[in-house]
Amino acid sequence: MIAARTFLFDAFLAALTAVMGVLMLPALADRRAARAATRLWAKIALGGLNLICGIRHQVSGAAHIPTGPAIVIVNHQSMWETIALLALLERPAIVFKKELKRIPVYGWWASRTGVPVDRSAGARAVRMLRRETERHIARGDQIVVFPEGTRGAPGALGPLQPGVAGMYLIADTQAVPAVHNSGTRWRHPGGRKTPGRIDIRFLPPIAPGLQKRAFMRRLEEAMRDGLMIEKTT
Repeated sequence: MIAARTFLFDAFLAALTAVMGVLMLPALADRRAARAATRLWAKIALGGLNLICGIRHQVSGAAHIPTGPAIVIVNHQSMWETIALLALLERPAIVFKKELKRIPVYGWWASRTGVPVDRSAGARAVRMLRRETERHIARGDQIVVFPEGTRGAPGALGPLQPGVAGMYLIADTQAVPAVHNSGTRWRHPGGRKTPGRIDIRFLPPIAPGLQKRAFMRRLEEAMRDGLMIEKTT
């Protein structure tokens, strides 16, 4: 039954992406319209996930969800958080691998509303990410970054890549950590989806002005403490 529901949702998500992505192509001409379209897509996708797979979610720390410019720093366990954050934030701009731009339809929208990063470009990638950070913060966006760089296991936090500190320093604005346990329901690898609740917790913001080392220490401590809370709730 779980395998059948997983297959059905994956088919639903692919069809939703294709249909909305094509029908709403005119929205790509305007960034605000494109963002509204992607948020609608994300909300429908989460509704489908609940209906088909019995996976719902609960938000804690909603008072910490930024409405103005911010760097939102999130642990990475599955595709769920890349969908959920589009729905939960007002002006999301998700940092994503440049390779995803090659995916038809999905890549068009990701390029328009997100922040592509070429991991193989070394120092040039860092400079490009900093330019994109300045541009999106000036617009009032919430830039979403997954500093582990890859998906991790539920309850664990992998090494945080130092590029997130560069974004924080160049943005000169608040950084809002968030943690979740999506991997307990949306498995990786394989994508198996089991019924239940995903919890996502937004943590108190880290104010601008810290030095790199102090920021990374504060960030890691906050995220590890947040994950410990998720384990016990």
